[in-house]
Amino acid sequence: MKKVFLILFCCSVAASVWAGEIVPWFDDGDALVDYTAARDGVDNPNDIVALNPGSTITFAAKFTPSVADVTEDSGPVAVIETGGTTFGSGIWLCNGELHYAFRANVSGNNDRTFDDFEFADGAGAVKMGDVEAEQEVMAWVSLDLNSGIVLSSVNGVKRIAYLDTFPTSTNLTGNQSVTFLADINIVSGHMGGLNGANEPLLNAENTWGMTTVSGTPVRGQIFGEAVDPTLLPHDPSPAVRAENIDPDTFTEVSFDTAEDPENAGSQNSDVTGHFVTFYRGMDGDPNLGMAPLYETFVSAGADPITVPVNTPETFELELGQEVFWNVEEQMSGAPEGDSANIVGPLWNFETLPATPAAVSQPVDEAVFAGEQAVFEYTFTSKSAASSAWYKEGDPDTELLESDPDITIDLAQNGDEFTSTLYINNAEVADQGYYYCIAANTAGDTQSDSASLAVKRMVGYWPLDGDYQDYSGEENHLTPYEEPIKEQWVDGVAPAVTGQALSTIEHRDTVAQTEPFAAAEYTDEVTMSMWIYWPGADSHPANNHLRTIFSSRDSSQNNWFWEFDQRTGWLTVNAPGYAPYGYYNLPKSEWVHLAVTSSADEVATFYVNGSEIDQTNPGRYSINTASVPVFLGTNQLDNLDFCTEAIFDEVRLYNYAMPPEDIAGLYYDVTGEQICVEPNAENLAYDINGDCTVGLEDFAEWSVDWLNSMLYPAAGE
Repeated sequence: MKKVFLILFCCSVAASVWAGEIVPWFDDGDALVDYTAARDGVDNPNDIVALNPGSTITFAAKFTPSVADVTEDSGPVAVIETGGTTFGSGIWLCNGELHYAFRANVSGNNDRTFDDFEFADGAGAVKMGDVEAEQEVMAWVSLDLNSGIVLSSVNGVKRIAYLDTFPTSTNLTGNQSVTFLADINIVSGHMGGLNGANEPLLNAENTWGMTTVSGTPVRGQIFGEAVDPTLLPHDPSPAVRAENIDPDTFTEVSFDTAEDPENAGSQNSDVTGHFVTFYRGMDGDPNLGMAPLYETFVSAGADPITVPVNTPETFELELGQEVFWNVEEQMSGAPEGDSANIVGPLWNFETLPATPAAVSQPVDEAVFAGEQAVFEYTFTSKSAASSAWYKEGDPDTELLESDPDITIDLAQNGDEFTSTLYINNAEVADQGYYYCIAANTAGDTQSDSASLAVKRMVGYWPLDGDYQDYSGEENHLTPYEEPIKEQWVDGVAPAVTGQALSTIEHRDTVAQTEPFAAAEYTDEVTMSMWIYWPGADSHPANNHLRTIFSSRDSSQNNWFWEFDQRTGWLTVNAPGYAPYGYYNLPKSEWVHLAVTSSADEVATFYVNGSEIDQTNPGRYSINTASVPVFLGTNQLDNLDFCTEAIFDEVRLYNYAMPPEDIAGLYYDVTGEQICVEPNAENLAYDINGDCTVGLEDFAEWSVDWLNSMLYPAAGE
């Protein structure tokens, strides 16, 4: 289903209040930049101010493209943009279509395509509309990160797009240079929302300047605000692009009246009624060339305004039907179509299809070996339905109940069905992606795929005289040079842990595995080790950083665990190079360290079994590529970066371990108990802080027994 919807409304509304040439709601004098000639941002840096907060921006342009501009299909043609290699956005002409592209501190994203609504990953793109060669174009686009709305207009035809994910603010002006049309060729450093996309028309290396038709007027503007959609009729019900509306129960639509531009939150007092029109739709577009399905007039009143539908007197809905509808606000009793009226967005909704329609999708599962994994897919069907489950592969494999570990249930509640897949005795071979196909007499529908991961240790290197992996995963370490006797020393507790690996004065004993994906299907890891650091070494390198554990190769980084060899300051580093510091390694003593990284991008840090810090959600993310894991370094081609320390009991897990399990790793070596949750509710009366509520706590509490601050006191 498309996520972009046309908006048709009159740009001449209230001209005395809104007088902008291109954006009628704005005063041209408020533009941050306002150019009437082509401009090359490389020669004119710092054209625009930084927006604080960076939540709203509007681009506007007037130009007449040439045939060459409209037919250029090797790369995007610049209209107006601001930004550089990491931040910025702008309007680009892509083979006759105007697109708005935006970018915020992201490397990669090469799989980005048109109509990319996932701005949380740092980049996106929204189609604005088509243009014709040698015809003047008046276009604008507004981005509002307070609501995730992208509102645009091309020659009076408006579109509204809703971002699926987005930050509340970001750097919207990039390096503060502005390109407007430019010449035939422009420097590829002008990103303005582009990157190294596989789609050539969004690739920054393919950019062109615009030629325009000679002698035609041009104008380019950027504003630090966004057009307010509430000045139009808004908040429709069903919501824009709503799906699976049941024709058997649906009876009305509703909306809120356009607001007063001088009094936000209040109805426009000049609205005296609403002309409401419904249209047929097909493949996400309205069929405005045919007679409307239904037209009616509703007098002004309290919001929400309701309109009865789906009756013999209006029009009747069917399965698999798409309906577009819009509202023209009648201003001061004007007739329909009057230029004073406000014509609002063209909204849409879809009824239940004749084929099964998804209600809820399967979700990812992560279980321990031997446990049961459960996937559910809920869908509606107006006729009898069946379901089947598949595991992705080459080819995909249907799961059958002839397998004793497979059970499939299909439960029905009216028109709603739930298909449940049970995988018993999960094992590593079961890992992968699973989906359901629901079918009825009209056809079938495939669910989203969900992953199954088996949580386990994926690397265990006790370093007892060898580099072998004892987890059973065969991820053995290979040292830089052949092992020597002197590198094997007593571990943290020789009677329990045996030997350990010393890289002190033996830097070439650091090692790496063959490539593997530790976080495959889980997006989580736990790293654990004992380390003894003697202090600063004599091998200065860039930033004096030394890596104790990492997962990377020359092209892909999964994670870094490192410290500054001068101070012992520990950090974890993400693929985008966003270090997070949390602890100073003590010199010349054994320390147990652990880090967990969860699927919600939270890193938690432990020292000697106790949690000492945790990042906010979204702060620390890892990659899941199949690359080598390094111990004591992040590369084997430069020994200056190797860590001089003693390593023991190094472990790697493919899930984020809970605090009690981290404490258990420490306890297994030391025998010392750890308070895993000192702020737990059931420890509210732990007065002495020993992680136990006992008689000593009661004794301290009872000292204040019968103390009172009541006034007046009893008897006074």
